[in-house]
Amino acid sequence: MSFFTNSGKMIDMLKPDTNCFCSEDIAHALSMICRAAGHFKHFYSVAQHSLNCMREAQARGYSRRVCFACLLHDASEAYLCDIPTPLKENLNDYRAIEAKFQQSIFESFGLYNLTQDEEKLVKSVDEALLYYEFKCLHTIPIFFEKTPRLLSTPNVDLMDMCAIEQLLLRQIKAFEHVEMSA
Repeated sequence: MSFFTNSGKMIDMLKPDTNCFCSEDIAHALSMICRAAGHFKHFYSVAQHSLNCMREAQARGYSRRVCFACLLHDASEAYLCDIPTPLKENLNDYRAIEAKFQQSIFESFGLYNLTQDEEKLVKSVDEALLYYEFKCLHTIPIFFEKTPRLLSTPNVDLMDMCAIEQLLLRQIKAFEHVEMSA
């Protein structure tokens, strides 16, 4: 079960190889995938979400490693697509496949073994952006018992896919090859 990426790399869907991932493929694909299965007021890509997550982590003063993890936290979707969480939870093996891809991507970019604390920080940023995105881009906001805090001002404006692709690619390249061990 393999397919070819935009750059021509072959990806095995069940056995991801850390050598097959590249920032160009991730930036390209994520810039073309719409969040919320396309049910926002306008096109808002996973790439734009990822950039907003990184900026929020920076605003919170998180480590460079956590900021990079926030930037790449949805990179598996470049290969597996963005599946809405309610459906994702009912696809038997999907979570395990997604986790394997995400771990392989993190490793290929030098993010080995995120700690539980680091994972919680990434999740808190992701949830805060999710809340804000639905508040701004959907007719029905997502309910959280406690409203997540935001220290940044996310850009949820309609943006050109090519511009977002280039922004994401530049940010990934800025983090690449920097020591990211815990």
